[in-house]
Amino acid sequence: MRSALRLSLRCLLASLLAAAVQTGGVLAEDLELATAAYPISLAPLPTVAAFPPSLYSPDLRGDPRISRLWAETVEAERIRDVGHAAELKRRVLELLPGDVHTRWRLARDLLNLGEAMPADQKRERLRIYREARALASSAAGADPDCVECCFYDFAATSRIATIKGALRSISLIKASGHVLERCLAMEPSVWSDTDWNHERGNLYYGAAVYYRMVPDTWWMERLLGFRGDKRAAVQLARQAYEVTPSRIDYRVELGVALICLGNATDEDAARAEGMALLGDLDELSMRLATDPLDILRAAEVRAEPDGACGNARSFEIE
Repeated sequence: MRSALRLSLRCLLASLLAAAVQTGGVLAEDLELATAAYPISLAPLPTVAAFPPSLYSPDLRGDPRISRLWAETVEAERIRDVGHAAELKRRVLELLPGDVHTRWRLARDLLNLGEAMPADQKRERLRIYREARALASSAAGADPDCVECCFYDFAATSRIATIKGALRSISLIKASGHVLERCLAMEPSVWSDTDWNHERGNLYYGAAVYYRMVPDTWWMERLLGFRGDKRAAVQLARQAYEVTPSRIDYRVELGVALICLGNATDEDAARAEGMALLGDLDELSMRLATDPLDILRAAEVRAEPDGACGNARSFEIE
């Protein structure tokens, strides 16, 4: 019984690494902003094509100072200098306090910075994730229809819960699942910064990991008010994969979800499709700093398919 409980908590924590949503006010302890310099940048990756203009870009306000800063932060994102992009967005917010689009874009930058930091730098990662959560939560409060705000609030909350540990974060975990349903019910995002990075796909991917990892048990439903759903996880992963089939993380998650479902329901066809998706990943372009980790995940599951349901990029457990 004790080992089963540990396994379930491990699965739940791993699920939080995908994404989560937290509505309502931000806890007082989470309002502390990360003010220290960011020493870590994402691993060097190829630049991407110029981002298409967005109807929500703050430079449309007609202020030349904002237009200049926004052009610089977009270029910094394009060449993957996320730390500089984040600092430029702070300067935009000084001139345009409360701007929703800038806030969730800055939250996204901070989450990328936190993921690029060594796992043992818990204190600094927690500070960064708390700032990201405060930004995304306030943006979601200002614009309840902003699905990107919702998603990055979920993502930041999940990382805070993971670092702090499951037993200290039950309230965050409980709220996140219910709000994730609200996010999925919202009008799908149409925003993207490249032809392969669509926020709609990112939401489906995060939800797929969440529903795969949360235990599908009655006691989990009694504890949290919801439970995992392996078939829903496959459906969501497939939706993300259909948005961008060339994404390594999307393909790996669909493969892992199919194997997990096949193991749980004894469906050979699901297992076979999943194993096929986890092969030949070297044919795809490396686009994210986390792609090498997902390739390792694919190899792990191919070697030990029985562990598919509990497989995640990384997790911590008390």
